[in-house]
Amino acid sequence: MCNTISRMDIDKRLKNIFKTYFEINFDRYTGENLDKELLGDTFNFAARDLLYLFFDVEKEFDITIPQEDIVAGKVNTLNNIAEIIINQLQKKEKEAV
Repeated sequence: MCNTISRMDIDKRLKNIFKTYFEINFDRYTGENLDKELLGDTFNFAARDLLYLFFDVEKEFDITIPQEDIVAGKVNTLNNIAEIIINQLQKKEKEAV
């Protein structure tokens, strides 16, 4: 886990992006929904919504989502996105040392 930001803070900020820009309130979903596909029936994201989400996440956390994660389809659930954020923040910390 990165020292500068906690998983709880990442989840809070990520959920705020979903609520503000996509009108999805993850606070009303159970833990299992955090692993459901954003493009699936539960959230009904369109492909363009994922593009907007990428930009919002990169801006909010000052990171770059690796293209290999995008191509591999890893940016498909809230939990997967949170893991990518954690990995990128840890990478930034190591590079800063």
